[in-house]
Amino acid sequence: MKSFDILFIGSGQGAWNAALPLSKAGKKVAIIERDKILGVCTNYGCNPKIILDGPIKLMEDAELFKPVGLSSEFKLDWGKLMEHKNNILTPLPEMMEANLKKSGVDIIRGEAKFTDSRTVEVNGEQYTSETFVIAAGQRPIPLGVPGEELTITSNEFLYLTELPKQIVLIGAGYVSMEIASIARTAGSDVHIIQATDSILSGFHQDYSKKLIEKVKQDGVQFHFNEKVSKIEQQGGQLHLTTEKGTTLSADLVINATGRKPNTDLLNLEAAGVEYNKKGVIVNEFLQTSQPHIYATGDVLDKTQPRLTPTAVFEAKYLANYLLGSSTDAIQYPPIATIAFTTPRIAQIGVSVDDAKESSEYSIVPIELGKQWDFAGRGETEAHLTLIYSSEKKLVGAAAYTQEALEVINSLTPIITLGLTAEDAAKLIYAFPSFETMIPNYLQQAK
Repeated sequence: MKSFDILFIGSGQGAWNAALPLSKAGKKVAIIERDKILGVCTNYGCNPKIILDGPIKLMEDAELFKPVGLSSEFKLDWGKLMEHKNNILTPLPEMMEANLKKSGVDIIRGEAKFTDSRTVEVNGEQYTSETFVIAAGQRPIPLGVPGEELTITSNEFLYLTELPKQIVLIGAGYVSMEIASIARTAGSDVHIIQATDSILSGFHQDYSKKLIEKVKQDGVQFHFNEKVSKIEQQGGQLHLTTEKGTTLSADLVINATGRKPNTDLLNLEAAGVEYNKKGVIVNEFLQTSQPHIYATGDVLDKTQPRLTPTAVFEAKYLANYLLGSSTDAIQYPPIATIAFTTPRIAQIGVSVDDAKESSEYSIVPIELGKQWDFAGRGETEAHLTLIYSSEKKLVGAAAYTQEALEVINSLTPIITLGLTAEDAAKLIYAFPSFETMIPNYLQQAK
């Protein structure tokens, strides 16, 4: 029976960002992985998505300049784009595995299951450790309807060598809406079935509604307040039926109804680790109900956004904590999040909905589309909402624009560091840019 100082279950961002520094500091570290090294983000999430999104954004940006004289016609070769993506990303898991091994981290392949609070079993072999870190992530939620085996998830979509002509997406969260933007711009006919009457539930709903209208104009068709009842194979196509009797035919049906934590795969009961349907329960030190077992990343039951940067932050915190470099509880900073739709929606800090419910905050809408630089790019619908505290400090923001990533990222240090108007006035940005307006926005709040 092999023993370790620290054993990680999972190899994603919430694991390797802690495993490397711990091993380099002299700890005997191992990682158990049942799939690809580096986890969902690198293999089935952020990285492949953003490479596929690159030409999609370019095509959308070009559309904005049509009214001012730009004539362009793009033809996207999906197969070549997918090959390009694979050439970049396929080597990364192997490279990281070599890096981990070089740093002294053992890699154990297979499914991990606890047999007691100090032991896990993988492929019939048992391993013990002084400390465990559960970083097992999430996986797609099954549809639970007849014919669900005929569907795929976003994992498989990101590896399609050919793009089907007709696609039905089930669900309207950020994964579904991002796929819809990519597929529609790339030439597919896209339908979205959603159980409620809204999309992107975690984002500012005024912007979500604007996005619905924009995506409809692009040709995506929505079926709100509908639930799938069955999926059937008929000839070369899939036929989908909803509980209300709506029927759709498609070449591909994608289950994008969400993900669930992989807690049920680990036999946590044997370890005495408490969890619920939202994930593993931890305290302010990321400790589970067993003090020597910790958890990081998307497998946690937490209110913070389940994002790569959040998992990285937790892993780095935990490495410092386990090495004794810090004894403080984890303190999450404001976390920026974005939906890579066309246009993008991004936000950080206090949400607009929360601000509306408290007299402590003031909400300032800004029509970015009327500013000369956004108008110059043809983004007449671009919009920004700023949220100020009673001390007149910027504490939250939401953006609706093709440049939402840059807008929110430029506001992140202002919000995180609590910069005042006087602080911002000392910053001289490259011009012209959105950033040059930040000191004015803070000054206006006074």
